[in-house]
Amino acid sequence: MKITFVTSLIMLLFFSAFNRVSAKVTPDLIVAKDGSGNYTTLQAAIDIAPDQGKERFVIYIKNGLYNTEKLIIPENKTNLVLVGENSDKTIISYHIYDCKSPESENKCPAESWALWKDNRPLIRTSATLTILASDCLLQNLTVENTAGPVGQALAVTLRGDRIVFRDCRLIGYQDTVFMWSDGMRNYFKNCLVVGRTDYIYGGGIGYFQSCEIRSYGGGWITAPSTPEDQPYGFVFNNCNFTYSLNSPRPGDDGKPVAIGRPWHKYPKVTILNSEMGEEIHPEGWPTTWNMEYADSSGKLHLYEYNNTGKGADMSKRAKWVGIRALNKKEVKNYTIKRVLGGADGWIPEKVKVSLQAD
Repeated sequence: MKITFVTSLIMLLFFSAFNRVSAKVTPDLIVAKDGSGNYTTLQAAIDIAPDQGKERFVIYIKNGLYNTEKLIIPENKTNLVLVGENSDKTIISYHIYDCKSPESENKCPAESWALWKDNRPLIRTSATLTILASDCLLQNLTVENTAGPVGQALAVTLRGDRIVFRDCRLIGYQDTVFMWSDGMRNYFKNCLVVGRTDYIYGGGIGYFQSCEIRSYGGGWITAPSTPEDQPYGFVFNNCNFTYSLNSPRPGDDGKPVAIGRPWHKYPKVTILNSEMGEEIHPEGWPTTWNMEYADSSGKLHLYEYNNTGKGADMSKRAKWVGIRALNKKEVKNYTIKRVLGGADGWIPEKVKVSLQAD
């Protein structure tokens, strides 16, 4: 019993810094394109942050379009905080996408790939921002991939644990948000996520609270690949599923949007207390996508509960074993605490910063 108590105490102390609600804080560094801060580029500021930080290291980013860097937060930059001045005007942007080009390791444009090819973790995906570290917070920012309808073109790749996005805009077309690592926890609060094809995907755990999920027509919102022994995949609570015309790809406008398609393993997606527009495909999951057991396996959990709007009508959902409505008792298993708490008792609602006025 002594070992269990000591171990629990150590875990509590280790995570307390990131769970604690801060009073107003002063940024450790300021990034500003106009030269009024400590740095004019983002990667330089990230690189100077302490390794294995136990306390938050806050980088404040002034308004501007930061579109000259493919960014990475390395694994050792724990407890890093990036706070923008304004989510609409503080924009982190890049344009690399996956393509059939062996000479540039299937990344295009080749001239952009050449700038980053020596950083293997960075170039592994096309993401504008790759986060390998745990306990990171992004707040009041836009992260976008502007490549458009050309293939995989990620805004963010997430591989660390306990990553939080607050009041952010994550924008792309295909594969906008990749929760790469099985079991790693990600929390999105008051965020806008935009895309068309499999734009929220992977084997990680993602809880979307009070977010807008905005789709171009003709695609799939999610492409989950949840491991069999992982009880949760993606959970959407009090979200608004909306539709965007003027897609960058001709032919998208006016077509329905599927809730998702199963990527592999045993996908799990739950939508709770949300508004679902009439553009949602009546079947929800209209294709098994070459996963022959998708429609017959009870190990897929594709659940809905107490949603509103024309798209919430479940009467015409695909007749898969795993597609159904939750009951009032079952929905209690889908609180933020249940889904994200884990063995360390993580409380993502408390992970936020408020900056001192200038």
